[in-house]
Amino acid sequence: MKFKLPITLLAVLALGGAAGLYIRAASPNRSAAEASHGEAKAPATVKGPNNGRLLTDGDFTLELAIFEHDVPPEFRAWMIQGGKPVPPADAKLMVKLIRPGNKIDVFHFAPQGEFLRGDQEVNEPHSFSYDIVAEYAGRTHRWAFDAPEMQTTIQAGSAETAGMKVETVGPATLGASLSVYGQVKFNGDRIARAGPRFGGIVRETRKSLGDAVKAGEIVARVESNESLVVSDVKAPIDGVVDERDTTAGETVGDGAALYTIADLSEVWIDLNIPKREQARVKIGQAVIVRPDDGGEPATGKICWISPVGTASAQTVVARVVLGNSTGRWRPGLFITAEIALSEKTVGAAVRESAIQSLFAFTVVFSQHGELYQARPLELGERGGGWVEVLKGITPGERYVVANSFLVKADIGKSGASHDH
Repeated sequence: MKFKLPITLLAVLALGGAAGLYIRAASPNRSAAEASHGEAKAPATVKGPNNGRLLTDGDFTLELAIFEHDVPPEFRAWMIQGGKPVPPADAKLMVKLIRPGNKIDVFHFAPQGEFLRGDQEVNEPHSFSYDIVAEYAGRTHRWAFDAPEMQTTIQAGSAETAGMKVETVGPATLGASLSVYGQVKFNGDRIARAGPRFGGIVRETRKSLGDAVKAGEIVARVESNESLVVSDVKAPIDGVVDERDTTAGETVGDGAALYTIADLSEVWIDLNIPKREQARVKIGQAVIVRPDDGGEPATGKICWISPVGTASAQTVVARVVLGNSTGRWRPGLFITAEIALSEKTVGAAVRESAIQSLFAFTVVFSQHGELYQARPLELGERGGGWVEVLKGITPGERYVVANSFLVKADIGKSGASHDH
């Protein structure tokens, strides 16, 4: 196969060599002596025709690009010796990337058409120090330089003053939940009515709406129409008077309900489940119930779901039974609730509050001493304030969880960019 050198690349090489545009930038992970021995120059800004970085060593030139058009980011390389393209099959190339935290990725290359292609994806962030070794025609060419991206340095004292806090990436339990509205209602299984066995004239009423009563306590007295005997009407249960349907002097029928008494030691919490969410709500799911007055929430479980819906609101009622010994849950009042739909434990998660947007990426900022690096993430499920991390940061790494927007602002102020 014949290889043709693009005219644009020849022009760039000529200009680059004549102007002496190449500079040396030693990797911070290597000593100055190691960095200077047997290594060529690395360009600051010169790009080749494939938008890759041009690296020269005498009459040998390497163009190294991170290619990411319609494919995951990958290294591609082209070589030129004495102004002529080097056949990819005749050369060897190794690229070592040293990332913040001294994490090292090593890439080996194989021929593909007219270029060499790296053997793995170049994961974000593309911020690292390079250590590059190329071999051709019995000669070895080496370059080492820094290529930082989307990072900044913040002194420890300044970070502490600004209230920045860090945590370690690790496992978390994600809880998917559904927020709904509802209402406190009487427990229908704890309502009883007090009335006379035989009808007659109500001679005495002893209780008013809202009064507390004890089981067996006399609440009214009725004179029988037939026997003219005055009999006592007693409360069948402990509770409070919810309804009073009589006054003294009235004539009432056999078994008439003079008082309705409700036991408020337990109440129903009826939750209104929207039609689109009904399939996700099940009996047994945990619920956090919050009163509208801002008081402490209570927890319970769904024990019943109505088999019919409400036509006007297109909702279905799901019911929770709550203890109410203190009387804090008052029937008739509205509440909000969160239904725990599911739980999932993941191996790597970050706090939702730590996530920022930067250069069209969703990122958190990893901490490496006083260096903070933006880490583009691929995220999974969310719940309970956590977000599952599928790619971008690993368990054990430290990241900013409080005031992470300050790191974003500092990166923007420093002029850092996402540019290969």
